[in-house]
Amino acid sequence: MAVDLERARAAKRRLRELLPDSLRVNGIGITQLGEDYAVKLNLAAAPAGDLDLPPTVDGVRVVVEVVGALAKRPASG
Repeated sequence: MAVDLERARAAKRRLRELLPDSLRVNGIGITQLGEDYAVKLNLAAAPAGDLDLPPTVDGVRVVVEVVGALAKRPASG
């Protein structure tokens, strides 16, 4: 079954509920993989070795990327 945008949005909301507070999350978004949508989880640091992140939520793929800590950019202009 194809994953449409609405289904990905619902999975994104559900993923927020499933994640432990200890996980350093920079953001949760939606990405497109081919013709399907997936939930993208951006982390500040790799999760602890004993923490299993779900590969899917309600049939929607979860893509995890460790992007590092966010830093404020200097004002331009």
